[in-house]
Amino acid sequence: MSSNTRKIPQYGKLEIDECIKNFRILVLNNLNDINRLKNDLITSGKLSHIDKTCMRAFSWKIFLNILSTNEKSSLKVWIDETMTQRKNVRKMIRSNTINKLKGDPLGGILSSEKNKESNSGWDDFLTQSETVKMIKHDVDRTMPNEKLFQEPYIRELETTVLTNFGKTHKKIPYRQGMNEILSMLIYAMFPYYVKSPNSKYTSELIDKWVKNPVENAKEIYCFFHDENEFESDIYSLFDNLMVKLGIAKFFEDDPNEMASSAYFIKRIRNIISKKLSVQDRAIYSHFQNQNLDYYMVFQRWFKCLFKREFPEPDTCVIWDYIFAHEAEKKSGMFLYIDYIVLGMIINVKYQLLSRDSNGMFQVFLNYPKISPITNLLNMADKIAEDLTISPSEEINSQKTETEKKEQKEKEPENKIEENKNIQQTTTQTQNPIPNPLGQINPLLLNPNLNPMMNQNLPNLQNPLGNMMLAMMMQQAQVANQGKQTISTIKGDVSSSSALNELKELVNKYKNVMTLEDKNRMDFLIDSLAKKI
Repeated sequence: MSSNTRKIPQYGKLEIDECIKNFRILVLNNLNDINRLKNDLITSGKLSHIDKTCMRAFSWKIFLNILSTNEKSSLKVWIDETMTQRKNVRKMIRSNTINKLKGDPLGGILSSEKNKESNSGWDDFLTQSETVKMIKHDVDRTMPNEKLFQEPYIRELETTVLTNFGKTHKKIPYRQGMNEILSMLIYAMFPYYVKSPNSKYTSELIDKWVKNPVENAKEIYCFFHDENEFESDIYSLFDNLMVKLGIAKFFEDDPNEMASSAYFIKRIRNIISKKLSVQDRAIYSHFQNQNLDYYMVFQRWFKCLFKREFPEPDTCVIWDYIFAHEAEKKSGMFLYIDYIVLGMIINVKYQLLSRDSNGMFQVFLNYPKISPITNLLNMADKIAEDLTISPSEEINSQKTETEKKEQKEKEPENKIEENKNIQQTTTQTQNPIPNPLGQINPLLLNPNLNPMMNQNLPNLQNPLGNMMLAMMMQQAQVANQGKQTISTIKGDVSSSSALNELKELVNKYKNVMTLEDKNRMDFLIDSLAKKI
């Protein structure tokens, strides 16, 4: 599609002067050390600063390997790589629009075996026609509330990229969800693209840029963000993300078949059985006891990379984070997707523990808002740290062979005790046991001991805070069918009075509580309210 076929929208663009200023400071002033430049962009992505520096479009080209970052990389190399990629994409699109059809259009069905090869052009054409219909249908439904995605230019661009991707990679058929990935790339990149002052990029012009990059910052920025080349750049990003970086593996099998061999199913099974089981035994056991069909739940998270769960601006920040970590770790698997999934599960842990499989399914399908989204990413960082180097692994790595042998002999006994504890935790969650004292511990309202009431202590992310929460959760079971009362340090009061006091306490200190702890307290209040 020529950029002139449809009028390119000009609204929604970022302030170009600010973009050029940051591009000059963060990129052009650091061309003498490409590795450091890349690491600075990665750090910015991990810390959710990319959108504040107007560097998302250029950073994603680095993260997704559109621009190389090896010892031979330079401004001249980046310019050459960009021009070559754009030329190849334009050539590919032109080539795919020419259908060389021969023979009988029904030849694939009616012709003899020896004539089928000559009719394969028609077979491909008919198959592609059905695929194009499906793509156009999905494109028309993409981001219906975003004005930009109702523009003919954007819709035609989406259709062109998706159909040509399928023609180029015939072993990767189009699946629903690919349109969501593409639309998110467009949403994130489009605001950075501008009209270039140059209609042609001659060798003389490029030599001038390379000699004095800082002085020619505007023209260089416009070259890398030329709106007339937006389609080619988006195709290259989408192709790299799906094929070279492996996101297409999430679409290997038909989502309706749910084949056990599907890559993403193996990936999810690993997240639940090997990561969630270590990170949080209680919620893992609840999943198992309720037989939650988490494959159905999480396939959308994987195939749309969380786009359907969060607003687009938050999704951009999540993608900054995922892409930056992958550029740093080079896992070949985008491993930080796993940690975000775990963070999302644990974030709603206390909502899940009070529900059966249908209730949990509804929580996941209508995932609650997280504000700011960096709370989730901080949680993912903590989980990644815990799972990468857990205390038990650190201890085991320092043990002697004799100690390891003794530990191995004790493992069966420890395993039995661990299973008892898990079963007890799950049973208590499903069938709360009333506290015989019928009281909330007075320590709850003691400012010297309760982290929520003592701002000199770190909030509930410390051992004391976790202990207090555990006590409070246990004591939240005191009201058995409304027959028992709650007491506080001030003396005996009615259950509703104590509940109101607890609500006021949480509201007063909600700004110093973490998101996870706030959810815990909300769960506690909800539990008390239902029992009173």
